[in-house]
Amino acid sequence: MNNFLNLNEITTNNLEAILEDACKVKKATLGGSAVKEHYSSCLDGTLTGLLFEKLSTRTRLSFEAAVLRLGGQVLNLRKDEIHMGKGETLEDTSAMFSLFLDALVLRLYEEEKLYEFSRYSKIPIINGLTNESHPCQVLTDIFTFQELRGCIAGKKVVWLGVANNVFQSFLHAAVALSFNIIFSGPSKFQPNKKMCEFLQGRDPNILTVEQNPIVAVKKADLIVTDKWVSMHDDELGKSDLNKLENFRVTRQLLDFAKQEVLFMHCLPADKGREVSQDIFEDNRCVALQEARNRMHLQKSILRWCLGLF
Repeated sequence: MNNFLNLNEITTNNLEAILEDACKVKKATLGGSAVKEHYSSCLDGTLTGLLFEKLSTRTRLSFEAAVLRLGGQVLNLRKDEIHMGKGETLEDTSAMFSLFLDALVLRLYEEEKLYEFSRYSKIPIINGLTNESHPCQVLTDIFTFQELRGCIAGKKVVWLGVANNVFQSFLHAAVALSFNIIFSGPSKFQPNKKMCEFLQGRDPNILTVEQNPIVAVKKADLIVTDKWVSMHDDELGKSDLNKLENFRVTRQLLDFAKQEVLFMHCLPADKGREVSQDIFEDNRCVALQEARNRMHLQKSILRWCLGLF
């Protein structure tokens, strides 16, 4: 049994194995009937639970589709319909889930709760997002990049705006898969203490902070951003928003990067804020392909967690 909690806890060999399997799984959707049959029934007889504290479109849809297309079944667990935190400990809730499910996808606020679930669980736990990390999204981004541009090792990834939970998972991935990250954003929103402590003793070239976004994106292979205000966070003040405007991703900014640069956004996007209104019409933007690939990559995460390759 394998948990998929954070990318820094999974070996490079296993991450590469998941990425390789995702390629096979995606190609199988276009292959002959025998190949399709192999993958379309590999989760036959299994039941995957989804417990989401936070709203979700892509994570919910992609995981449900992944399980169903692999022949499994999905059970959505609503927090307001179970006893978790209301007369039942998380330990007991986790133990109960283990009696009926084969895998559990959690989308939570607190990262500590994710690890508490995993301590008491007898089934694989998959991190569908917390306030500190989003490993499924980031591994999908890497899968999408490698599908279009080849191996990400040694490439230059530029993150613009706010160093949030997705950014932290990018840091984990950069260490495991040997690529470099340039962060460009206001000083208030730079990588926090925990992120910096994670990098101590590692290659100092993994992360660079560059205040000038034009300088940051020069020779970039991949440019990434996310909403400046995460779900359920307080709205930013006018001063912060004014500073962040300098790091908005526009077509003009992409022109300073490599000609073959890709732009990604995990969505949903706040058009006119972190991205220009027309960025999704640019052929360098692969956000929809990135979103579609969530299903394929998560098929392989499920297969890895259940020991199917």
